[in-house]
Amino acid sequence: MNRREALQRVAMLMGGAVSAPLMNAVLSGCSPGTRQVEKPWSPQTLTPEQDALVSTIAEMIVPATDTPGAKAAHVNEFIDLILTEWYPAEERARFMSGLSELATRFQQAHGKRFQDGTPEQQVALLAELDNEAIAARKRWAKEIPFFGMMKELTLVGYYTSVIGMTEELEFQPATDRFEGCIPLGRVGKTWAELN
Repeated sequence: MNRREALQRVAMLMGGAVSAPLMNAVLSGCSPGTRQVEKPWSPQTLTPEQDALVSTIAEMIVPATDTPGAKAAHVNEFIDLILTEWYPAEERARFMSGLSELATRFQQAHGKRFQDGTPEQQVALLAELDNEAIAARKRWAKEIPFFGMMKELTLVGYYTSVIGMTEELEFQPATDRFEGCIPLGRVGKTWAELN
């Protein structure tokens, strides 16, 4: 699978189209986990506290199972890069405002940071935000709510990363022949192709 196919699949998972800035970034070659490890990474747009919150939420959206999750794929770095270099100021501000609102709602409800909450408390708030995002999509809201943006960034970041493409999806660099219609059970996973 190439980047365009990954975007098509993520769009199907999201129930619609991928935002233009995110699509432009990915098609231009932006993906997580590909930076050089010469110096430690630090966020440019997110604060360290916000980065920790984004990492926690992303890992809840794509948790580690028998394959690595969003943290291992450095999805937080991808999100910070998209916010810094690709999102227009208005969308960046909406994302940052939504992230702040999530942290405040959790703090008010439970008296602690989201990252320190129990999985049940975290899932309850994310489910509430997800329902709000789904309702906004159903009424064709002009702006994607924060959690819709977060899910979109997480899924695109994960499935366009080396980990997402080679460990979550099945990676086969070259096939020996074309078989157009075979049962999924025979191959086990969806196939991915790195560019």
